[in-house]
Amino acid sequence: MPVVAPSFARTVRHPGTPDPQRIVALAGPAMQLDFTLEAGLNLRDAICIPLARAGLEGGTVRFANLPIAALHFLMPALAVDDQHAAFYSAPHAMEEGTLIEYACATVGRKDGEPFVHCHAVWRGRNGQRQGGHLMMERTMVATSTPAQAWGLHDATMATRYDPETNFTLFYPTRLSDRPTASSGKRVVLARIRPDQDLTIAVERACAAHGIDHAIVRGSVGSIIGAEFADGRVLEDRATEILIRSGEVREGRGQLDIGLINPQGEVCEGVLARGRNPVLICFELVLEEK
Repeated sequence: MPVVAPSFARTVRHPGTPDPQRIVALAGPAMQLDFTLEAGLNLRDAICIPLARAGLEGGTVRFANLPIAALHFLMPALAVDDQHAAFYSAPHAMEEGTLIEYACATVGRKDGEPFVHCHAVWRGRNGQRQGGHLMMERTMVATSTPAQAWGLHDATMATRYDPETNFTLFYPTRLSDRPTASSGKRVVLARIRPDQDLTIAVERACAAHGIDHAIVRGSVGSIIGAEFADGRVLEDRATEILIRSGEVREGRGQLDIGLINPQGEVCEGVLARGRNPVLICFELVLEEK
């Protein structure tokens, strides 16, 4: 992926009126689960079945070195009309399977049913690293592999139509009118809207809940190109990103991401603070330290 000087405005026009609430976040008692992605299941069921058994309703899942029997995916793409700021490619497939190097996923509900939004990096047919948005019901687990989840039992990420972006997107959603009180560590579920710098938005999500120190456990979304802390600048307007690691320490955030461009190429590194506005949305999961 080339490194270039920026030549475009780091903002995009969306079809709808901007919502005044740019960061939507809620918190609850932290849940953490170590589980196994079972061979023979599609990736959605391999994630959702064990989480449902444990009572983890919404959050993030991470896994690595996962053999896949069949891989189906989309890549980011520029919009073809004025109805969206960006869109997806046509579906792609590697029916012969591959090895997913690492992945991060948001887990929630769509129309009341389990739903997973997952970005991943894997090895393509030519041996080069590639990435994209997984089609979870058509991507099959080949070998049972460990995974980890962090989330809440009294809240989830539920989809609803977003008039600003003209997409159906995840929102942090309470499952009860009386959230569970917590005296221990908390998990924060958040949705970050367009044009908010991702690192600063993470800091603000922490501050809204009085959290000075946190681990960024996930998750996925998109930003407008990318500027990295080491000076690299990427012009690809449409991207898919996932968190590799991140933290907030004394209120100051740092995010290490994997980024996929419309060609499926992968770039990684720590984001420059204040220089990376969200494109469509970002689904965030934080664990209080």
